[in-house]
Amino acid sequence: MRVGVGWYTQDEWAKVKASAEDAERFEATFEEWVAMAEDSMVNIRASGINAEKSYILASELLAYCLARNLPNNAAARAEFVSHQEGKGNVPDA
Repeated sequence: MRVGVGWYTQDEWAKVKASAEDAERFEATFEEWVAMAEDSMVNIRASGINAEKSYILASELLAYCLARNLPNNAAARAEFVSHQEGKGNVPDA
């Protein structure tokens, strides 16, 4: 089984958090989010699931939400990541 895990660059994380309906669910800092996300990846992989980073671009997420009349919240972000799977998206570094 393969699953995409939403992943951000620091700039994209800040943009998504700033526009999120549930911003309180985000960690206080990007560094705290990275530590949590990396731990999650380890735990998912330890359970036998092939977890892969699925980079989220704020502009694409927000366009996705707008087109579907969804708020930027955890459920919509998860749906967006699921929709992205297999696209091999990588951030511009």
